[in-house]
Amino acid sequence: MVCSDGGASGFHHVYTERESVKYFQKNGVFPDGAVLVKELLVSEANNYTTGEGVHSANGEYKQWFVMVKDSQNRFTDNPVWGDGWGWALFKPGNTSKNLATDYKKDCLACHVPAKGTDWIYTQAYPALSE
Repeated sequence: MVCSDGGASGFHHVYTERESVKYFQKNGVFPDGAVLVKELLVSEANNYTTGEGVHSANGEYKQWFVMVKDSQNRFTDNPVWGDGWGWALFKPGNTSKNLATDYKKDCLACHVPAKGTDWIYTQAYPALSE
């Protein structure tokens, strides 16, 4: 998936467990413990014989968004856990530090349009509806 300019622009690769996809297809939500990783790569537009402004990934990693399903809301005192998920953001150079400090301030605003699909933009991932 290619997004326009902005913090989440670039090529998106999304990873999760096969069992989580099957569960979502059947139930419309992700199972407790599901892990979703969205990897963003920087993209560049170039002109080719196949077309102008063709985007391709340049191999540079931009960031990783990670979500862990917590359907039981176990971590109510932790500001990066809530609304059924653990939320994280990692960037190159320090992949061991979660840069999100409060999911309500750092993450939730971007996910509000996807509230009805378990906070995930499922329309961007056709495998979820197969």
